[in-house]
Amino acid sequence: MSHPAIDFDQMIAPLTRERFLAEYWTKKFLHLAGPKGRFTPILPWDELSHILEWHPPPQPQLRMFQEGVMVDLRRYIDGPVGSLRLNAGGLIALLGQGATMVLDSLHEVSPAVAHLTQSVEATLSCACVTNLYAGWRTQKGFNVHWDAQEVFVLQLSGRKRWQVFAPTRADPLSDDSEPAPPPTVPPIWEGILNDGDLLYIPRGFWHVAFPLDEPSLHVSVSAQPATAMEFLTWWMRTLRRHPETRSSLTRMEDQGARKQFVARMIKLLEASGAGDPLGQFLGGQKAGRHIGPRIRLPMGPQEQHKPLAGPSTRIRLASQDSLHVEKEPGEPMAKFFAAGTYWFIQPEFIPAFQRLSGHDSVPFRDLAALLPDRQMMRTLAAAIDTMAHAGLVLKEEAGN
Repeated sequence: MSHPAIDFDQMIAPLTRERFLAEYWTKKFLHLAGPKGRFTPILPWDELSHILEWHPPPQPQLRMFQEGVMVDLRRYIDGPVGSLRLNAGGLIALLGQGATMVLDSLHEVSPAVAHLTQSVEATLSCACVTNLYAGWRTQKGFNVHWDAQEVFVLQLSGRKRWQVFAPTRADPLSDDSEPAPPPTVPPIWEGILNDGDLLYIPRGFWHVAFPLDEPSLHVSVSAQPATAMEFLTWWMRTLRRHPETRSSLTRMEDQGARKQFVARMIKLLEASGAGDPLGQFLGGQKAGRHIGPRIRLPMGPQEQHKPLAGPSTRIRLASQDSLHVEKEPGEPMAKFFAAGTYWFIQPEFIPAFQRLSGHDSVPFRDLAALLPDRQMMRTLAAAIDTMAHAGLVLKEEAGN
């Protein structure tokens, strides 16, 4: 099934990307009204029916909720583990009785949803997932709650009534030290989300949705940028290479000894921060994001097996967003992590390897143009072929 693709900029129209990032992203709730049907191509009802018929659970994961409680799976899924099948009668009966249907990771089975999800990821530079919610009666699927992600709600069909409340704790975490107390004041927004409308609900904003006794279908694109706590946790782990951080805390009864130890740790942190640990962390986060598979049959296997044909051959990463290339001071080689192991390259190749992307293919000539010496083209081509044989990159010949 083929439908016009919708990207991030179309999703937030008529708002511009620049204004959204400056005024709303991670900060401010947003409701955007739109023309009826503008989001319908993302997933029409007939395509949802097709997915349910041809993608047995748990791919994507199918769950049912009613008044905040998850419905017993055995009421709509049959069979033993490893051979599950959807019970259509049970599913339809539950939906008719007011249950809300949830399909997690919808982007894994719908091309249009995958395109939108990847566009949001590329724009916001963070991992995203898209889930689907469908309801028919008047019972809410979930009680009032907040999400640990940034959520875009796109109403594909029908209507729902929403209430959105201000956060009761700034930037709450899913594993926070203190729970965010439930809201006790009126909502900051209450209204009907119509077909074609969008909500942006930042992390920590409480919300609840009510069906209106009619078929209603929406998707939620959840974006999860890294937090300062995640960076600090990663940074502390990198300090393990220093013997001082692995030392046993003995003979610390004296307050002066404790202060001296803390002072040494602060000095170690300052020395580590003199580099760019945040840049390393964010680069690793970006490189660790996986992209959807790109399969080009029948030519792909032939192109992959043959030596790199020429400067017009296009190269793309097979399953990663990008490569995070590092070079430690004093080390002769640079390295990057991919496919479960470290790969080592000449430092002169760093700009070319950093240019590789999982979203777009790059002509080999563009990679070669980043080399300091044209004589190194043959060595770079050999490195690309080695990565192709290992499945790290895909080669695409021009015209195929």
